[in-house]
Amino acid sequence: MNKIALYPSSTHLLPGGRASFTLIEKRHLRMLRESLANRSPFALCMINESEEMSELKQIPAIATQCKVINFDQNNAGLLSIVVEGTQKIRLHGISVDSDSLMQGDATLYPNWQSAPLPKADTELAEKLKLFYQTMPEIGALYPDASWDDISWVCQRWIEVLPLEVHYKQLLITQDTAKLTTRFLHKLLHSPES
Repeated sequence: MNKIALYPSSTHLLPGGRASFTLIEKRHLRMLRESLANRSPFALCMINESEEMSELKQIPAIATQCKVINFDQNNAGLLSIVVEGTQKIRLHGISVDSDSLMQGDATLYPNWQSAPLPKADTELAEKLKLFYQTMPEIGALYPDASWDDISWVCQRWIEVLPLEVHYKQLLITQDTAKLTTRFLHKLLHSPES
């Protein structure tokens, strides 16, 4: 088991995904400093907002290791970073440092393997492209999007859909994207959509 610094967020990130954050708290600035100095990842954790209000109790078991791919100082003088998810991990325990930075005891959890986008699933990629056009700040994070990879497409959908965390956790703990694919087709063809 490895110790890894944890960054809880309402923005969800899976392997191959990218997200932008502004770091404000000293504990997270330390996390970034140590990650860059040691060339080690930290993990982005989903926040389970249906749990008790304690930040620690809101962290579900599966998180995503990530690496910093860009950082900059914004107009307000705050540090903005762009991270990319690299590897799913399973958290077995969480401790809290004196400055409130959370550390997780973690083991690797299998990522979905890349798989060609079946013709029957082309609609999933096309509708995600349309979503990214309406949210250019997200779409801009993917200059080299993997539109022909069903695993990549499904993980991007999981990141952006407004689902409760336990449903997202159920989908990402599957061995492949098959359940997510079926779910997305039902969602896109439901009477309300």
